[in-house]
Amino acid sequence: MSSSLENKAFPFIRVAPRPAKPRVTGLTIMADRGMGVNRLDDLLATAGDYIDIAKMGIGAWRLLPEDLLRRKIGLYHQAGIQVFLAGDATEAAFIQGQSPRFYAAAKALGVDAVEVSSAQAIMSLADKCELIRLARAAGLAVVAEAGQKAQEDWTKSLSYVLRQIESYQDAGAWKVLIQAEGVSEDVDRFKSEFILGIAAKYDVENLIFQAKDASAQLWYLSAFGNVVNLDVDDHQVLDLELLRRGIRKRGVFGLLGALG
Repeated sequence: MSSSLENKAFPFIRVAPRPAKPRVTGLTIMADRGMGVNRLDDLLATAGDYIDIAKMGIGAWRLLPEDLLRRKIGLYHQAGIQVFLAGDATEAAFIQGQSPRFYAAAKALGVDAVEVSSAQAIMSLADKCELIRLARAAGLAVVAEAGQKAQEDWTKSLSYVLRQIESYQDAGAWKVLIQAEGVSEDVDRFKSEFILGIAAKYDVENLIFQAKDASAQLWYLSAFGNVVNLDVDDHQVLDLELLRRGIRKRGVFGLLGALG
């Protein structure tokens, strides 16, 4: 089923259609860094149709009352949006030997997926793969992160990153997230060759690219089209959807081509 926005304002102005939710490709993953319910209500009213997954990030969910967290998860689910927990608190569970208990509690709360990453914790590739298997056994999907925050050097070994991705997928990861630090953030130039090297080996539909910069979003869409899955901030959802539909920064010819 496709959505060409006939139920939105000004339906006589044509825009490029794209699949309606639930989508399997071209996913928009939105970072939720602890927003309140009122802000979330506003966001869902304006952009809920364009968000596929809410990433509760930076471990902010650890600071929220459980009833509030349940309420937020329920609001996301009512809007057809999956929820996954990300951030440093997931790594704290690993350090403290609490990962099985954490995964069971996340499932009981109604969470759909969890992230396996090593931004703060030191863990081996084998450790990460074991966490993927544990989370899967608890009934959760897994987004496994490739890369290392605060270390630009991680992009210098494409072969190791490819090995990471292969290992994550073999362990049962649903998607692999390619982080932006060292690729499009905190670098002098966007490392397009590195990204293309990954895309040459793995289908982009099975990857998520962090893209918190408008120029990076445009590059990913121009390079891979609307099948690309992008991780953006909440205030960027509508901008990204406009790009996906050929309205912003592609010009009239791009829009007409999308409609042809």
